[in-house]
Amino acid sequence: MSPKYLVIAYTTTGDKYEQLSESLKESCSRFSIPFFLGKIQSLGSWEKNTHYKAQFIQECLNKFYIPYLVYVDVDATFRRYPDLFDTLDADIAFRTENFKWRSNEPLSGTVFLKNTDEVKSFVSTWINVNSKIPAIRKNPETWEQYNMKRALDNHINLSYYNLPPEYTFIFDHTKILYPHIEPVILHGQASRNNI
Repeated sequence: MSPKYLVIAYTTTGDKYEQLSESLKESCSRFSIPFFLGKIQSLGSWEKNTHYKAQFIQECLNKFYIPYLVYVDVDATFRRYPDLFDTLDADIAFRTENFKWRSNEPLSGTVFLKNTDEVKSFVSTWINVNSKIPAIRKNPETWEQYNMKRALDNHINLSYYNLPPEYTFIFDHTKILYPHIEPVILHGQASRNNI
């Protein structure tokens, strides 16, 4: 039986992210989760490298003939098997969270995408929004996850599912917000050293 989904991630080469990708790869192997890792040369800054996310997702949607893709940041690890992905049927799913510093913040560390023309159109919009709103250091409103949300707002025909916090579990913030849950996908947020 062929898998329903493929986990995808990308890393810049020759830096801490490439080293961290080994932990992600090992965690996928532990749970027999199909995994693809893309590698790129740094585009010159953390902001430019993260804006590449939409482009990478689009390339994978076109490359892999599989019903769903699950993008995860390369510094994440699977701590449990992600049962939800076996039954989820949304066009797109990611977590929005209410932090004390910002409400309804879109989190793009884990993104579930149905491999359809409509979703590819959404990702094309995301790429275009990224080009029009380049990321500015220490200005989250310009970062790719906000551009992802802006793109989704232009594709109201797509079905959206808000992932539970276990699926984009930020190692410190989510633990404070939800002290009694255990992560499925744990995000280390190594980028905090870059911004």
